[in-house]
Amino acid sequence: MRHNAAKKDLWLRLTQYHFDHLVPPHLLDHVAAAFGGADASTKAFASKLGRKLGWSTAFSRQAIEEYRKFVYLGVVSDFHVTPSGVIDQVWHEHLLFSRAYREFCRDVLVCDFDHNPELVPTPDQTGVFNAQYEATLALYATEFHAYPPAAFWGTPKFSPSVGSTGSVKPKEKEASGSYLYQDVTPLYLYFDGSDDAGGMSEVGGGGFLGGGGGHVWSDHSSSSHSDAGGHGADSASGGDGGGGGDGGGSGCSSGCGGGGCGGD
Repeated sequence: MRHNAAKKDLWLRLTQYHFDHLVPPHLLDHVAAAFGGADASTKAFASKLGRKLGWSTAFSRQAIEEYRKFVYLGVVSDFHVTPSGVIDQVWHEHLLFSRAYREFCRDVLVCDFDHNPELVPTPDQTGVFNAQYEATLALYATEFHAYPPAAFWGTPKFSPSVGSTGSVKPKEKEASGSYLYQDVTPLYLYFDGSDDAGGMSEVGGGGFLGGGGGHVWSDHSSSSHSDAGGHGADSASGGDGGGGGDGGGSGCSSGCGGGGCGGD
């Protein structure tokens, strides 16, 4: 298959997005003064996450960068993706800015990216979310040439003992006429040193290999992962998703294809 630049272009749009849509125009100067720099709106969003969830500033900032990766995976995958508990909480907070989130989908993703949580937990549905979660982790490793860091990806939204994957498969997206992301080339190969790496250094300060290399990506045996500030990442597993590790929560699913998205 002939390579195209669609995946790379999407990733560059994501890394160059600074959450400015979240800030009303009359508050832009205030946010810039309070947080400083070209990335002031992202810092303000991280501050909100930290206040609400008890995360350190460093953990909140890195969680946002991992959220960018999740959204990228959701757009380019051929199945519906499911986030970890931590990533889901960042997604929830972004969605609360409803107009800004619509503009993010329109301007950055160039498609809708819907959040479709489980309404009533059932073993079959939980099994699908479980399969999608595992497939999302595997796609992360393929696209970014690094294991998802356990502090952000190791805690699922549901108990892995409920709805065990077994032969359950992720729900595939419906194909469209002009699917842009059928290029099988992993994203990291577009940044092999032949150009300026196109924003790789903006992700966690270490590019793709620094994002999670060496970590076990799904440490299901542990109920929590703490950041350097001592804040448990599993605090994000509750919230409005009703998750946590007790098996009573829900997974979330979304996916994009051919310029549009659909959830199950």
